[in-house]
Amino acid sequence: MFRPVFLFKILVLSLIVNFVLVVYFLLQSSRHNFRLANRNDYYEINDYYSFYENNPISTNIKVIPMPMFVTIEQSTLLLSNNFHIVSNRKLSKDLRLAVRRYSKYISLLTGISVDSKQDVSPANNKLIIDYSTSLSKEDKYPTLGEDESYRLNITKTGSYLYASSSTGIIRGLSTFVQLIERNTSSDTFYIPLVNIIDRPRFMWRGLLLDVSRHWMPVTVIERTLNAMELSKLNVLHLHLSDDQGFRVESIEYNLLHDRKDFFTQKDIQHLVEYARQRRIRIIPEFDIPGHTTSWFVGYPELATEPGPYQVETRWGMMKPTMDPTKENTYIFLDKFFKEMTGLFPDPYFHIGGDEVEGSQWTQSVTIQRFINEHQLENKNGLQAYFNKRIQKMLKKYGKIMIGWEEVLDEIHENLTIDKDAIIQAWKSRKAFIQTISKGYKSLLSTGYYLDHLSLSSYHYKADPILNDELWLFNQKQLSQILGGEACMWAEYATQNTVDSRIWPRLLAIAERFWSPSSITNENFLYERMFRMNHLLDKMQTGITHISSYKTQLQNLIIDPNKKLDLLRPLVILADVCEPYGFEQRSQSGKYSSNVSLTTFTDALQPESELIWKLEKLPINDIKYRDIFQTWSLNHLRLRKLFDNMDIDKNKQIWGQDIEQLSQNLAETGRIGLRILDYGTKRILHHDKNNTMNSWPLLHWLGHHNNLLNQFENQVYEVRLAAVRPVRRLLNSIQTFV
Repeated sequence: MFRPVFLFKILVLSLIVNFVLVVYFLLQSSRHNFRLANRNDYYEINDYYSFYENNPISTNIKVIPMPMFVTIEQSTLLLSNNFHIVSNRKLSKDLRLAVRRYSKYISLLTGISVDSKQDVSPANNKLIIDYSTSLSKEDKYPTLGEDESYRLNITKTGSYLYASSSTGIIRGLSTFVQLIERNTSSDTFYIPLVNIIDRPRFMWRGLLLDVSRHWMPVTVIERTLNAMELSKLNVLHLHLSDDQGFRVESIEYNLLHDRKDFFTQKDIQHLVEYARQRRIRIIPEFDIPGHTTSWFVGYPELATEPGPYQVETRWGMMKPTMDPTKENTYIFLDKFFKEMTGLFPDPYFHIGGDEVEGSQWTQSVTIQRFINEHQLENKNGLQAYFNKRIQKMLKKYGKIMIGWEEVLDEIHENLTIDKDAIIQAWKSRKAFIQTISKGYKSLLSTGYYLDHLSLSSYHYKADPILNDELWLFNQKQLSQILGGEACMWAEYATQNTVDSRIWPRLLAIAERFWSPSSITNENFLYERMFRMNHLLDKMQTGITHISSYKTQLQNLIIDPNKKLDLLRPLVILADVCEPYGFEQRSQSGKYSSNVSLTTFTDALQPESELIWKLEKLPINDIKYRDIFQTWSLNHLRLRKLFDNMDIDKNKQIWGQDIEQLSQNLAETGRIGLRILDYGTKRILHHDKNNTMNSWPLLHWLGHHNNLLNQFENQVYEVRLAAVRPVRRLLNSIQTFV
């Protein structure tokens, strides 16, 4: 049995060791020799990092993604006019551009002027960048697993950013700009005194953006990259071809790309450079052998069945498929890949490979004969044969193949693709785990489909490495988990709505990819996520979903004489509604690329910030009454929108039944008022449905809960989020007694 004195000695010794480690690190960084360990394996961490990762973060900074290690003091550093971002050495071109960007962001957030010059003299109104000499020439293309670590130290005498790579400097700048807070009483800006040590948890932190189903021009890509940089994401995966469009100019095969709505090769070069300056890699995807109708419009000889073909306008998994048995198919693809691999410098190249419908292969006598002669057995074997040849082709041009999980649906080992391929799992975690067990490096997209419009909390829980799955992997297998990608498929998003479908929910996924797995507090996530959502707008990154929100709603008011009067009540309604995503919209069967996405649902934000705030209020907060009163009366204010001779035409423009939604919101507000009145047994004289004094409590609760459930989902494609805080009060009604 241990004695208390002995236990005390152990505790003291442990504290001394930890203190020495911290002091040693601070001394090293003060000599401007700050370096974070370069690791080939992100999970073979040394004791130094174990110390910081295993100690909980104690902080109230509102940065997203949350850094790995933060210490914070009670004091702050005041920012004043003529703030400087300076360096101890001459900056590379990339870093000069980065300093210019972040100087602009700081000016937009604070209104103070920001300058940069070669100066390291101590001053509390400066951010001093310290980096190694080699960085002055570092303007290279970013690489997988490169050093992204940094240290940010805010003291009373100034702010210091240390890193051993230009990527680390840029990641640190994105943290610094988020640290700026405003003192509303004095209208001044300050930064908390903090010491931040940071590096990513996963090396691959991506966003897939579908530009094929609906065209997304260069400006959309640029503003997406701007926001990705601030979110510490480092891969933009462009889905460049599908049944509905082929979006890159090909000089070799000029009938491939659409007559309009495509990236020229100069556009691609510009975007690759634009991303590189933000330390983001661009990965191209050309989906083969399925999802290929757009290829066959100009080159029907590639298809299994003869043409002619037209670019598809419907959504779903289509039958047209490349013919893998024709040698000319591979000759064509070889020339095509030679051209495209020269256009995209990243060593990784995505071939898609998902959702091959297969019926054309099954019905083709020629293809079935080929399958039998080559002992491929079925369509999976034929696709495996195709994948293996494509992988060899890409290797010839120095590229490593990426494919969706279906590329591993082989039938025997001699058709297995080489282990250097990366497999992207999207259907289930089971496929992700199987990919790892087979020895492949893998990316997770399961749980990160933004087009489904799930709540941020859902995405936040979808970790590439779940604690209850750790036992499935050894250390080597853990190193095969590169990270993940959020997916923004564009069946139900256009260039005018895509920003709201990505942001701010992508920030939750960005944090899951960057921050320690121990960062799981959802309330804290939402607080920082919504704050950053507004910062992206204030910093003029180009993201439009906040600035265009009211304009999109105003377009639904047909009568120009009513636009001003009706906009406010329409915004009140929209603020408490949330759109349903891919699954519900696809079930209607009414959508295609020819249908305009300008309805009420398309204008909505996927997650209501107002409702989140209401759900966090104390049960007895007085704000509830004013808000419920506003909801209960809002339908009266919005009634003029529905009093129109062309109501059927209006409903077609609205897309959804706004009138029913408005009535449901009014009823939800009245239920909220009844709940608030329960404690005092007051009856609202104008509310004939308030039966709280005549019904048994359980019956009364059940009745109103059923009403709330009905109101929440009654209107197709829209969720009445206003129900949630009212239901919360209803479930807590015993506290009023």
